[in-house]
Amino acid sequence: MPALDTSITSAQRYIDFLLARRDSNELPDIPNHCIISYIPDVSDTMKSLFPHRSVTLGITNPMELDVFNPDDGISFAISQGLHGSPMAAVQLEELIALGCEQFLVIGPAGHPTSKSKPELELGALMLPTNAWIFEGTSLHYGKHEQSAPTVNAVERLKNTLNDLELRYNQGAVATTDALYRETRPFLQTLIEKEVLAVEMELSALFSVANYYSKTIAGLVFISDLVNTDGSWVIAPAPRAYQNVVKRLTDTIITYTRLD
Repeated sequence: MPALDTSITSAQRYIDFLLARRDSNELPDIPNHCIISYIPDVSDTMKSLFPHRSVTLGITNPMELDVFNPDDGISFAISQGLHGSPMAAVQLEELIALGCEQFLVIGPAGHPTSKSKPELELGALMLPTNAWIFEGTSLHYGKHEQSAPTVNAVERLKNTLNDLELRYNQGAVATTDALYRETRPFLQTLIEKEVLAVEMELSALFSVANYYSKTIAGLVFISDLVNTDGSWVIAPAPRAYQNVVKRLTDTIITYTRLD
């Protein structure tokens, strides 16, 4: 009999169930590297650059997986991220069940600030070194206050950004379940914890990856500024956003190839 803390439900059993229902249960070879992207324009750019094969798995919340096969033979996958910590955790569990081992998460994040001149600008890149947990999913994986990315994945990402000569900040993020409950007291708490960015998935993704001993790192761009004075500045200018997409695309290509 399984141990009492072993889940009866599992991503592997669900994936096996889905494959058994398909007309063809053949999948492309699943690469080690998987990018979980919350930026559709990055995925679309990759599709214009490299040959790929797309797979959709799921019933009520299908997960899309694009496997890219560049001419150099070093394949990687991109899966469009599912929003919110619960569904992000489900997605990561299923990607692990498919065979992915190393993960890089990219997406937008807000910058909490109390300054007239914020520490980070719209479009800035930020590399999380730890994540404060303000979501409920991590509790099911044994994490309570903080979770963290994998040390060697963070170093790999730093090397990638340095090789590309891309500017970035590093520090803490906070993950919340409630996008529209960023109150002044909550923002002040984040600022006191020296949190540079707030978003909705990373702490849970770190918790899941750690639980299964998989490697993971994150890279976000600042999509909005949330100020304790009540102001909220949303979205970089279109040209700045296109520059973000290019920087993240270059990062993915280099990251998946870095020795």
